[in-house]
Amino acid sequence: MRDVEALVNLTAFMYFVANGIAMIVLPPYLDELGVGGEDVIGLIMSSAFAVSIAVRPLSGIMGERIGYVRLMRLGAVLAVLAQALYLGGTPLHVHLGRLMHGASIATFLPMSIAASIAGGPHAIASRSLAIGLGNIVGPILGSYTYDAFGPATPLSVALALHLANAALLMRAQYAGERPAKGNGAGRVEARVYVFTALLSLFSLTYMSYSTFIPLKLKDGELPISYWGIFTSAASASSLVPRAAMARMWVPGYRTAALSTLTVALGLSLSSTVGDPLLFAVAGALFGLGQGAMVVSYQVLALTRSRRPGLASSIYTMGWDVGSLVGPPIVGSAIVGVGYTVLTALPAILLVNIAILAVLGARKAVNGDG
Repeated sequence: MRDVEALVNLTAFMYFVANGIAMIVLPPYLDELGVGGEDVIGLIMSSAFAVSIAVRPLSGIMGERIGYVRLMRLGAVLAVLAQALYLGGTPLHVHLGRLMHGASIATFLPMSIAASIAGGPHAIASRSLAIGLGNIVGPILGSYTYDAFGPATPLSVALALHLANAALLMRAQYAGERPAKGNGAGRVEARVYVFTALLSLFSLTYMSYSTFIPLKLKDGELPISYWGIFTSAASASSLVPRAAMARMWVPGYRTAALSTLTVALGLSLSSTVGDPLLFAVAGALFGLGQGAMVVSYQVLALTRSRRPGLASSIYTMGWDVGSLVGPPIVGSAIVGVGYTVLTALPAILLVNIAILAVLGARKAVNGDG
């Protein structure tokens, strides 16, 4: 199991470095290719998640039958194909790449969570720590190489990373990474669906920011690297709670609620500033909350699950739902009223905080999870 945990952490790190590059480069790249309007760019960016929503349940069932790491291999290969399409140089190529990337997300990411569940909350947090490290490198690398060399260079770097990831998984051994005999039976727990909804509200908010803050900076003739500063500062500060949870701290509902509030405050601040230092401050605040929030949601939703593969796939569909509906809706609102809509958007996360407070009170009274 230790070998599987190390493999999951390394490949997740590489995957998220490459994803961090693509996510920060693609919106301004589409603008350069002549795609007009934030709403259209939002639709293209979110199209990956329409595919991912459809594929995730199937990937969860397949993962429990053939092994989680084997399905991660398929996801890595699909990521290579998607990244190659991005380099095609037309909006159609990018759109097709986003669709392919959706299938990659649906297979690679939930199976990497499922493979870590057997190790318990600390293994889940360890994987999250690896992702946090990847999120430090990816956005800052993508933003600075874009500003210096244009889109082709960072997208080529991301392609090389996905190729290396696929090669690593092709050579991997798979012993010990499938569910234990007798597992994989019964229904997915109700709490998984609750946290799927909470994750969807977070992803709606964050993916809208990731899509439109770079465009807001570009329209204001500010460096896109300011958003890279935010995301890298966020990733750096997120390592603190992730590392603590990987070693000794098992989160609960109070941690989940407080960290969600911190996320909302950091995002709201980032939409009002135009200075690199203040972007770094906002990112650090967001990261402290996000690092604790992501691990808390996963631990509360997925530990002790009877069907880890399917539960992970359903839970991570929440990211797809929010990412699918958020950018198009928010993009349309920006077209109508301007970028000020981003300042109020994090108020959506108050719904998460209220639900977590109710669940925490219920656990305190009933002693259930």
